[in-house]
Amino acid sequence: MNRFLKTPAARVFAAVMALLLLGALVPLISRGTASPVTSAVGLLASPLQSISAALSNQIHTFSGRFASATHLQQIIDERDEELAELRAQLVDYHDALRRLEFYEEFLELKRENPDFRFAEAAVIGVEPIGDSVSEFTLNRGTISGIQAGQPVLFGHYLVGVISEAGLTSATVRTVVHPQVNIAVFETLTNEIGVANASPELAARGLTAIPQLERTTAITAGYLIVTSGLGGIYPRNLILGTVTEIIDGEQGFYAAAIIEPAADLTSLRDVLVLIEQ
Repeated sequence: MNRFLKTPAARVFAAVMALLLLGALVPLISRGTASPVTSAVGLLASPLQSISAALSNQIHTFSGRFASATHLQQIIDERDEELAELRAQLVDYHDALRRLEFYEEFLELKRENPDFRFAEAAVIGVEPIGDSVSEFTLNRGTISGIQAGQPVLFGHYLVGVISEAGLTSATVRTVVHPQVNIAVFETLTNEIGVANASPELAARGLTAIPQLERTTAITAGYLIVTSGLGGIYPRNLILGTVTEIIDGEQGFYAAAIIEPAADLTSLRDVLVLIEQ
């Protein structure tokens, strides 16, 4: 067999077969409008066309997604603006509620004490002490009738006393300031005393009646109000509630620990009693 393949007859046979095969392929390639060369070029260009079409689809898809992302961001921005507006309205709502509570307390106090004259003032600065407030600054002063020694209230609650006053501002020492002394009594037992906060109690937002008799009937939950003695604070302003009774100095006395009724850390508006 190998000898036959090497003979001239075998080579002629192979050449004839190649021509016959080519003759069979030419009609197939030539079928249609394209020439064999054009078909061959098209055959080579087909993968490139596929790649181009794929790239075009990807670009179109990316453009669509980009447009969708831009639209989505626009929606998010609009929702953020709406949310900010709603939050502002909520702040205004809470502020209106706070003002309503303030004026309700004021009107009730005024109704019970028609001779009292008040100056309304806003808190514009605070001096903290531990978890509470020892002093704060008001936006009103002597031009509004405010002077040192005047009580500062929130409705029926005693907040503190004016320590100094300028023309358009004033400083308030709160009821937990260690230098503030308040004549008080307990409403059930009628026991009297002087409320004063130690620095340690002041840092906790508390004050105390430090020198009660050891046999005192005052206990936790009892109400402490001003007695009116001394002429600074009118009678029956609410100071706060007794939280516990502890041993006083050297065990000779008892001390009533008092939590102020006014939340000193959240005050925004107060009343200064300028005439009583």
